[in-house]
Amino acid sequence: MGWKGFRSAELAIWAIWLGALWFMAIVVAPGLFKWLPRPEAGLVAGRLFYMLSVFSVAASLVLLALSNTAGAVAAGLKGNALALLVLAVGVVELAWMHPHMAHMRDAMGNASGDELALLKASFGNMHAVSSVLYSVKMIAVLLWGLDRYGVKATTTGNTETA
Repeated sequence: MGWKGFRSAELAIWAIWLGALWFMAIVVAPGLFKWLPRPEAGLVAGRLFYMLSVFSVAASLVLLALSNTAGAVAAGLKGNALALLVLAVGVVELAWMHPHMAHMRDAMGNASGDELALLKASFGNMHAVSSVLYSVKMIAVLLWGLDRYGVKATTTGNTETA
């Protein structure tokens, strides 16, 4: 596969990945909680976020490989750092966040009284951490693509003439 093929594959993976992350956050998760009972919505959302974490780890690995195979036009330090950040977030989600939240969700089904209140509070804290990690991932993936595909910020300041 020539450089153009790598670049096209890279762009397609990035676009699908970015779209999936944002679509899940903006449309799917809120819709689940609007139309399903809360326990079922949480279960479905948790599984979808887990699948998206698996996809994120795979996509970040593939994009790191593809974007660094082109020699002179390989991804720079910023691009690699963003991809590695997303990879790290995905590994944390898969290895710690998702299993821990699933365990807490199961424990809440068997708890009552003060124990249930404590579990709900802990789950809420984990959900907040999870939301921050997901937001970091969404923004890092967006910035990776903007950096990789040459979208640069422009300044429109006043310039003095001599």
